Amino acid sequence: MKVLAFSFSSLPLFGCAVATGFMFSSFIRGVGYAPDLEDTLFSLTMMGFALVETFMVLTFLIVAVIYSF
Repeated sequence: MKVLAFSFSSLPLFGCAVATGFMFSSFIRGVGYAPDLEDTLFSLTMMGFALVETFMVLTFLIVAVIYSF
C-alpha cells in the first residue's frame, strides 16, 4: 500500500519538471522577441521557478510523511 501511495504522490513531480522546462523555454522565446525586457522577464521567470520548486518540495514532504507511516 505504501508503494502505491508513494507512486501516486510522486506524479506531481513530473508536472513540476514539465512546468520548469516550459517556463525557461518561454523565457528564451520572450528574450528573442523583446531583448530590452530581459531583466523583467528573468525576474518573472525566477519567481515562477521558485513557485514550482516550492510545490515540488511540498510534494517531497508529503511523500516522506506518507512513506514514514
